[in-house]
Amino acid sequence: MGLIQEFQQADADRRKEVAVLVRETDASLGDFRKFVGHLHKVSASRRSDVATMRADADAFVDQLHTVSADRRADVAALRADADAFVDHLHKLSGDLRSEVAAMRADADAFVGHLHQLSGDRRSEVATMRADADAFVGHLHKLSGDRRAEVVAMRADADAFVGHLHKVSADRQRDVATIRADADAFVGDLHKVSRDRRSELASMMKDLAQLDAHRRADVAAIRTLVWGGAAPIYRGAAPRPRAAAPPPPPPPAAPAAAREATVTAEAETPETVALRDVVFEYLADHPDGARLTEMEREFGIARIQIAKVLHGLIDDNKVEKRDLLYFAI
Repeated sequence: MGLIQEFQQADADRRKEVAVLVRETDASLGDFRKFVGHLHKVSASRRSDVATMRADADAFVDQLHTVSADRRADVAALRADADAFVDHLHKLSGDLRSEVAAMRADADAFVGHLHQLSGDRRSEVATMRADADAFVGHLHKLSGDRRAEVVAMRADADAFVGHLHKVSADRQRDVATIRADADAFVGDLHKVSRDRRSELASMMKDLAQLDAHRRADVAAIRTLVWGGAAPIYRGAAPRPRAAAPPPPPPPAAPAAAREATVTAEAETPETVALRDVVFEYLADHPDGARLTEMEREFGIARIQIAKVLHGLIDDNKVEKRDLLYFAI
């Protein structure tokens, strides 16, 4: 539509120019007509002057005839002069007429040129309108083609959206299946965690029994070493009983007993199982775990888990960074 408006604007501008030229031509013709009228007026005034002069000449001739016959020659000369003057006036009038005719011819030629220019402009405007109509037809054709393309693209888009909805439905079913599997897996994990907790509780119960037995063995060893009583102060030697002092123990007996007790404590199946459980927990937590978290997870005293962790650190299976423990 913008090109058509430009053509219409150009046509309006051309028409304005032609109107201006026509007005200028009309003004020139008006001026020319005024000039011709002025010439006619001058010619009429000259004719009246000539008539007056002729009348004066006739009167003068009559006066001359009455005054003197000799003056007739002078009157004849004056008449001849008057006739020459009249002829000169007629000649001037003819020249003015020829000039007016030439100016009218020029004006007519100019008006014809203006009409020719107007015709050329009209033909140009007609050509431009034809081009504009052809261009508009081409635009309509392109618009129809674009509409067809848009309809085709819209159909493809609808088909693609339908495909996406179908794929989305399939994905939703897959996600539902995966969620179901994940829920089942999480349930299994919770079940395994509960089983592990029950196993750990049983193991801790067994460890408590073993600790009780160990303490009983330590008490028995103390009885054998110190006669049933521990030293009152650290660093002080045990004092024998007044009534029946115990026999002196063998020199290697306490150390051997302690080594046997520590070895038995370190190599119990429960301790080994707890070490495996703690190591698996740390392996499942690559970001590390705190001692308090493992205490809450396993329900075991912090000091026992700390002993297990130190044993794993000594075996280069676990490392500690700040407050976190990591499996290696």
